[in-house]
Amino acid sequence: MSPTHHHQPARNILVAGPCAAESREQIMFSLERAKQHGVDYVRVSLWKPRTKPGFDGLKEDGIELLAEAAQMGLNPGTEILVPSQAQSVMDGVLPSLQKNGELLLWIGARNQNHYVQQEIARVAAQDSRVKLMLKNQPWHSESHWEGIVDHALEGGMKMENLILCHRGFTPDVHHPNPSGLRNVADSEMAMRIREKTGLPMLLDISHVAGAVDKLEEVAMDTVEYNYDGMVIEVHPNPRFAWTDASQQITWEELTALMGKLDAARAVQQKEALLA
Repeated sequence: MSPTHHHQPARNILVAGPCAAESREQIMFSLERAKQHGVDYVRVSLWKPRTKPGFDGLKEDGIELLAEAAQMGLNPGTEILVPSQAQSVMDGVLPSLQKNGELLLWIGARNQNHYVQQEIARVAAQDSRVKLMLKNQPWHSESHWEGIVDHALEGGMKMENLILCHRGFTPDVHHPNPSGLRNVADSEMAMRIREKTGLPMLLDISHVAGAVDKLEEVAMDTVEYNYDGMVIEVHPNPRFAWTDASQQITWEELTALMGKLDAARAVQQKEALLA
């Protein structure tokens, strides 16, 4: 772990798109909307770990959809589970990236085999256009979360190519969950890790909220704690989503939510000036 950094002002990174890539039609619609919204990284998730067996992604067949996103000038992103998936995505997408384009790969919360984490980092580190996002593990442990960063660095990733993402922790008796969220965020811990590493810290508001009616409340944490941005699941027709239908919103709802967050930031900045 690198020494403590004085953290820079929040970057406001937006990672948005469907929970899972389901079809070409769904992704092409999403890519057009992502371009209109100025999304920093568009989710085109091809492999979907599931609590119970079900639709688990288009897998390699969907890599061409990430390549199309890259050709449109977007920065595509997908979760990968093993090094061979990282390599397949990089081989299929990097040639299509436009000037200054980036590919976002991320290691999900369930993927806590440190050997695999290092090997994925080793693959991702081969090209400076690849950013690797690290999500925290499901259980509450600050040292384990820091360890994920250490393993990525051990695998050869450079600090400037790493992004952290807090997706909350599984609720337990020690961490009450009065709002009935899917996962409980510990933003104080997230901010400590951000301060120690100097890495951007995003909040995965969809996986914390678990339900559309709780999204706004969770999203306000990005303002209160000055997160560097957020990850949010956006679907052309959430009611018919094949995965996590209850927590996905439409692109129109994203516009409304971003407007509320901008207004809250403006109020916060005004109060800071008057203080």
